[in-house]
Amino acid sequence: MRQDSTLLLIELQKLASNTKNLRPEDEEFVKSTFKKILEGGDNYNMHELENWLANENQKTEQRVLNRIMNIAHYQKSKFDAENKFKMISNGDGCNCGGH
Repeated sequence: MRQDSTLLLIELQKLASNTKNLRPEDEEFVKSTFKKILEGGDNYNMHELENWLANENQKTEQRVLNRIMNIAHYQKSKFDAENKFKMISNGDGCNCGGH
């Protein structure tokens, strides 16, 4: 994962640990954070993300964690749906996915 994405996740973790309820502007921050990570070429595993957020700070409110995870899942699903056809290299150097 790129350093930019890691820093974004750290900011997200700070938000999660310092709030009992996400305000609309917090939700926009969460949404834009996951969008930036995905558009930057990084990806995230939902299970690993949830464990990391929960374990980094034991006082994170469950409803805040659930809302962040809902937003993360939605952003990932939306990104994947918009980027269905990803080019896959077949080892010949052209990255065209053909044979």
